[in-house]
Amino acid sequence: MAFCKLLLTVLVLLHNSGLLGNEVRSSIIGAEDAQKERWPWMVHLNMTSSGSNRVKWRCGGTIVAKHWVLTSAHCLANNPDHRRSFVTVGAYQLQKAAKSYMAIANFVPEFDYQDLGNGNYKNDIALIKLKNPIQFSKDVAPVDLPDKDDTFGPSAECWITGWGEVGNVPLPDPETLQQLSISIMPRSTCKKTYPQIACNTLCGANSKGRDACKGNYGGPLVCRKGGKFLQVGIMSHGSPGSCGLANNPGVYTAVAKYLNFINDYVHFSENPSAFLYCKVTAS
Repeated sequence: MAFCKLLLTVLVLLHNSGLLGNEVRSSIIGAEDAQKERWPWMVHLNMTSSGSNRVKWRCGGTIVAKHWVLTSAHCLANNPDHRRSFVTVGAYQLQKAAKSYMAIANFVPEFDYQDLGNGNYKNDIALIKLKNPIQFSKDVAPVDLPDKDDTFGPSAECWITGWGEVGNVPLPDPETLQQLSISIMPRSTCKKTYPQIACNTLCGANSKGRDACKGNYGGPLVCRKGGKFLQVGIMSHGSPGSCGLANNPGVYTAVAKYLNFINDYVHFSENPSAFLYCKVTAS
């Protein structure tokens, strides 16, 4: 166990130093420093590809249970090596120590995920199972998910969060978590910009070029309902070939459309007795 922890620490240092390959940095354009401990479910995915010509990249994700992280399926598209990739939990400034660096057991993309080309994705959602459970605290906690019938419009209070570049300029050390307030665009308006947009997606209004960018996808879109935030979307993509273009909305996977996918893995994994109960009562 001590050797595994030492190996993971070495991988963290190598990843942050850039010695494991070329890195694709993340970006939220027009954001501000987040309030510390405001987004306790936010995690940083440090991904490294398999094979000899290793490439590493960053994505966002959210804690949904002690062993599970939610992200986008296309963050897994470069054939990541789970032995060299890891999840940073409880981070606020990436150049400072986080609560923990979690080893990955396996990746679970949605079974019908598709890259439709031209920067467009279908069923862009995935789960990452961790080898060991996350220890929850005031600054490390799972995100709440919406009900299947929840809807949010332009008047809802919504935010995206992530680490990386600011206006295509590298986020300066110590790489503080960024937050950006956005509003949800009516789907009919979004389809005028993206006629071929996939089903089960949401669009974020972007009139001033304030948006997420390549590398930060997989992170959350959360909206307030009552006294708490719910993860309404997962950052999926933006305008083809670019990001942060005025009047080109960001596109988010609608989490409420995939509750069965999430529960099929998370609920029965975290509550094995429920699975046994279902099997007994169904027989």
